[in-house]
Amino acid sequence: MDSLFVQCPSNKLICSICKDYFTDPITIICGHSFCTPCLCLLWENTQTLTYCPVCRTISPRMDFKSTIFVKRQVHLPGESVVCQFPSSAEQICKTHQAIKNLFCHMDRSLLCSFCSHSLGHATHRHCPAKQAAQHYRESILMQMKCIWKTKQKNQKNLNEETNILRIWEGFVNLRMVMIRAEYPKVYQYLHEELEEQLERLANEGRIIFQRLRSNVTRMVHMGKLLRRIYEELKKLSHKSDVDLLQDSGDIVIRGQLVQFYMPQPVDPQLTAWTITGMSERLNNFRVYITLDHKISKYDVLLFEELRHLQCSLDHQDSPRNPASSEYIPSWGAQTFTSGKHYWEVDVGSSCNWIIGLCKESWANRNDMLLNSEGLFLLLCVKVDDHVNLFSTSPLIRQYIQRPQGWVGVFLDYEFGVVSFVNIAKSSLICNFLSCSFSFPLKPFICFGPK
Repeated sequence: MDSLFVQCPSNKLICSICKDYFTDPITIICGHSFCTPCLCLLWENTQTLTYCPVCRTISPRMDFKSTIFVKRQVHLPGESVVCQFPSSAEQICKTHQAIKNLFCHMDRSLLCSFCSHSLGHATHRHCPAKQAAQHYRESILMQMKCIWKTKQKNQKNLNEETNILRIWEGFVNLRMVMIRAEYPKVYQYLHEELEEQLERLANEGRIIFQRLRSNVTRMVHMGKLLRRIYEELKKLSHKSDVDLLQDSGDIVIRGQLVQFYMPQPVDPQLTAWTITGMSERLNNFRVYITLDHKISKYDVLLFEELRHLQCSLDHQDSPRNPASSEYIPSWGAQTFTSGKHYWEVDVGSSCNWIIGLCKESWANRNDMLLNSEGLFLLLCVKVDDHVNLFSTSPLIRQYIQRPQGWVGVFLDYEFGVVSFVNIAKSSLICNFLSCSFSFPLKPFICFGPK
């Protein structure tokens, strides 16, 4: 900096990363203090454990202690290391040989007390230069925090989008396998419809893939741009009052514009096309499921387990309500050991439900988890404002629109097939292929909070 500083009796006001006075100081778990921007930039790309730069103690990313003492030492007048006195010729008025200690908000210039009463400035709003500089410095710190929060959100979206991009081609190919497996069951005249649907599915998958890839590219670029602006703001916050007041306008406006044009995540969903004759064919195996009320109350962990898997690190502290009273689980009274069976379940407009089949032995236990053996389930779960479909064995997200109203469940025990059908659209939701059933299966239905 170009200014003289009041000598502070302690070196504890110096950041050991940038070797300068603290900017928005924080104290981590080991007791060492750093600038918030310095620590954020240092830990930004750390994939494993984060360490204190001074003593190498492992420190949780957000386990920051109170820094009121440090901030008071840095910012209070009279005690401050940034209490600045004019020392350059630029801060002396050439006309009146007086100190320019006033700031004009109209033309963003420094004035002496005589100039402030001149004809050109008498009607303008003035304030002490140190007060104006402090105000701008605090505004810059607020914008830095906002930009860093936006950058973290962009990084989270980038990670999620990259993961979807990585599995997208495989998921589209899996959808093709599911669709292809349905059609040998119907008559030959449906062959043209099969080829048309596969072509449309491939085209739709290719378009969404391009959107995902384009969005990932934009998010990568935006992450770099946000970091560059963040670093520029950090440098600006350390400048002298004169440079700070004269140079802050452009970078602050650019930071605001960049955040306004942030790329938003793609919500990839494939169209579920009608399969001619599916409902009529399945109705040939219609059964009516009755519920077994003899089974004791069941504690459903699947909803909360799936919500936990979908929550990222920055949402781990979000409250979740695992109270079993919110869930209404039911087991079917029927047990299937052979044959073809089809039934329908009304899920209405609920956003939290589970339907399907489970190994009969699970009916007498209460520790069923997503990776448990013998689960053939379709799950609809709402997390925040997003409603997603999943199937188990293994756990796979289904990138199609969730069904509302009636959902059909079809079991072909000998051929090892379990299918889920959107009744309203007469379309396939998903199916389990090439399963091997050597144990009795019972229908399972569970509704969670709407």
